[in-house]
Amino acid sequence: MFDSAQKWRTNFCHPLAKEFQLKKFSLKHQPIDDFAKSQWQKGSRSLCWLIYRWLLAAFFTAVVCDTMINLFYAGKWFIYLTAWGFFLCMLTSLYGAIIVSIYYWRPHDFAAHPIVFKIYWVSYWTTLVLATVITLVYWSLLYPYDKSGISLTYNLLGHASNSILMVLDHMLVAFPTRILHFVYPIGLGVIYAIFSLIYYFAGGVDTHGDHYIYTILDWAEPETAVITIIICFALLSIMSFLLFGLYKLRCFIYRKINKSVLVLQV
Repeated sequence: MFDSAQKWRTNFCHPLAKEFQLKKFSLKHQPIDDFAKSQWQKGSRSLCWLIYRWLLAAFFTAVVCDTMINLFYAGKWFIYLTAWGFFLCMLTSLYGAIIVSIYYWRPHDFAAHPIVFKIYWVSYWTTLVLATVITLVYWSLLYPYDKSGISLTYNLLGHASNSILMVLDHMLVAFPTRILHFVYPIGLGVIYAIFSLIYYFAGGVDTHGDHYIYTILDWAEPETAVITIIICFALLSIMSFLLFGLYKLRCFIYRKINKSVLVLQV
């Protein structure tokens, strides 16, 4: 029993405690080419991974273009957090596709500008966490009272496909996850909360003429709005921890598969 407890501390508690060191706030990681690779590719470069990244970028771009054409609402498309989230999915996936393309075709120029990868890491993590929280909040709190009349197809595209695809992608990429990077999606949450407040005092309305963007973020009832923001910040933090768990699961599966392959080769 003592050995089991010692193994638990060694394999779980100690590595988890290291994730809360101040240096984990940073955006430094080596090798830098992890940002252009899949966890599962065999060689240093992969044509399949390159094609996949462009297909993912094409999907998000197509959905953004389609929703902006059909659900633009005289520019009010931009007031919704769902639109922000999906726009980030498009930008991040395009960014990732470009990075993989550069690495595939010109690997000798790949590590010239480290800031490129820091921006990508922040945008990727923010997009991933935000997508999952948007899906959770929409289907649990907003969907029962949604009077927009949007078809189920568009609802699934906007409030389900984003999180499903981003989580699947999270299980494919090679770069790591840091728990303390939860500050980045929360930072975007702060920006959106400030935007919603400014929009309210500027007399902005939603697509139905209501003087709020979301019923749960109605600044005519500031206590409710503040509680909503606090809950959302908590969800962003919790989701960051859960997605870190998925990252550790990805690494565990990868090690097990590689170990099995090595045993078979021996």
